[in-house]
Amino acid sequence: MEDNLNSQFIEIMTRFMQKIMVMDRAEKYCYGVTLSQAYVISTLQRQNMLSMNELSQELRLAISTLTRIVDVLVRDGIVCRNTNEQDRRKVCTCLTEKGKDLAGKLQACSENFWSKILFAIPDEKRKQVTANLDLLLQAIEGEEKTCCPKA
Repeated sequence: MEDNLNSQFIEIMTRFMQKIMVMDRAEKYCYGVTLSQAYVISTLQRQNMLSMNELSQELRLAISTLTRIVDVLVRDGIVCRNTNEQDRRKVCTCLTEKGKDLAGKLQACSENFWSKILFAIPDEKRKQVTANLDLLLQAIEGEEKTCCPKA
């Protein structure tokens, strides 16, 4: 019985993640950005200015991967890079005015997207679903390990 419940949970979560990723990607794509670019924009919107190292840690991306993403955002005038006055080796990133405008549009799009999902759930179930998702999030945050073997 426990194995069946585990299998059912894995199947539901796999389908859930796939659906969310496809829908989220489509929402961001209409603004001309990839999901990775949208995550960088959103993080910089929340944090204002971060070094490349801090941004890498926040997004859990390798610096080389992040550099490629940020290069495109800089080229498109969405993100700017500044060297730190005290430490010239430290490069900080922030949103340009164009980037802030885009971040606002992406945030509004996301809020609209999630509102549609929430209101597709019957009124009497919304609080329960929200509470259960919060419980799931807490469980995920408590287990932020991967199954990748250590090199």
